[in-house]
Amino acid sequence: MTGSDRSADSSGDTDARRDREARTEVEAALAREYRFQEQLSQALLTDVPEQGIADVLHDHLGLDVTVEDPFGRVLARAGADGREPFPRLTRGQRDRVIDAARRMSGPQRARDQLASVAASHGTVLGLLVVLDLEASLEPSDDKTPESDTRPGSPRAGALHAIGLATSALTLHLLHRRHLARTELRLRHDLVEMVLLEPAEADLVAEIERRVGRASALSHDLTGPHRVMALQPRDGRWPDGEAVGDLVERAARDLDMPYLGTLRGKIAILVCGTPSAWLDGGGNAMTPWSDRAHSGGGCEDERAGRRDGRPRAAWRVVHDAFTRVLRNAPALGVGGFVERPEHLPRSYREAMQALTVRLRQDEPRGLVTFEDLGLYRLLATPQGRREARAFVDDWLGTLLAYDAERQADLVHTLETYLDHSGNYDDTAAALHIHRSTLRYRLQRIRELSGHDLAHADTRLNLHVAVRAAVVADPPVLPRSEHLAPG
Repeated sequence: MTGSDRSADSSGDTDARRDREARTEVEAALAREYRFQEQLSQALLTDVPEQGIADVLHDHLGLDVTVEDPFGRVLARAGADGREPFPRLTRGQRDRVIDAARRMSGPQRARDQLASVAASHGTVLGLLVVLDLEASLEPSDDKTPESDTRPGSPRAGALHAIGLATSALTLHLLHRRHLARTELRLRHDLVEMVLLEPAEADLVAEIERRVGRASALSHDLTGPHRVMALQPRDGRWPDGEAVGDLVERAARDLDMPYLGTLRGKIAILVCGTPSAWLDGGGNAMTPWSDRAHSGGGCEDERAGRRDGRPRAAWRVVHDAFTRVLRNAPALGVGGFVERPEHLPRSYREAMQALTVRLRQDEPRGLVTFEDLGLYRLLATPQGRREARAFVDDWLGTLLAYDAERQADLVHTLETYLDHSGNYDDTAAALHIHRSTLRYRLQRIRELSGHDLAHADTRLNLHVAVRAAVVADPPVLPRSEHLAPG
């Protein structure tokens, strides 16, 4: 055999070896790709698909991965291994990535991160973010063109892998969105049903239906409940966030099971007992319950109401909603009920409480039905209509005089009655001299024809100034001096 023949054989062996190595690399890369796709499919079947997808992509790329919702809340994270916390996209970066994703496909770079947008029909569902500190996933440059050629290299197919993971995430988030909408509709329908008075002839069967439907939505309707009616400040819910998500976050902070719906600007919540107000036996305690289940008994409970402790405890509930709404809402709380058929009554009471709260000069805050006092009678729809006639009878001339002369006789009368007819206290509260107060009270007697020395007259006048707050049609837009309870 000549030297040229041996050289040809050696060259052929080298080419064959290279072909085998290339084929082996391709087969390994394909197997890795198939394995990655299979793992993504399995991740979608786990209890927390977002975490499964993040874990699979992290294992595939060897880089830290975060899954976020459209507003930057972290849904899952893989990697880090005790290092510094994963850097978050700023709001501006997130907005730029989302805007870029609408114009071009594939992951978008935001400094040392690659962000891929999970979206459907223009609606952003979430983001998949890969921490790429060394820019190892960037396309190769002219100096090192071979860096992208190896099928098994981290760079080769990485952007494709991120795209596949984003597609899997999109499928999951879209499915979850459809489920959430379906559940929201079911919850809305259930709340609407629960707030209706059940027919006496079909009471047992109807309550069984309601309890069964609530159970299917993982809510126990048989335990102690109250209905809450909530309206955000000025009737405006925060932009960019679903009302249901906001309410759910507040309820989660309170560890309070609930069913909810939205009626116009008002959120109606059928609420189970917050965990902080359950005793060791699972019984509702004050202030959620209207009676004490343990401890000092009725006398202690009445003392608690007198010293304001239950009212102070309710601030926890109001504060929870204030935090998520970023502004203090108006919140009316209906009476405590232990049976599902009584929930319509608690709903009516919640709306009464909210009505009174909204008619105040400062509508933000919480009022419970128990603290309404006289307004329990006045704040019903029929009571508000009757209140208007009552106010006209007792205060009509004074209201007309105040409107015509820009006077303040009704306010003066209210303050005088609130201070039990004490001249010094009334004058101090109004920041006027005693002689001025005496003149105003004389004008009130002359215009109204009422004798303020008569006990029954004072009582009716006091009720009238209170009734003016809730009268329908309104007599006064709001009372500046209301203090229910």
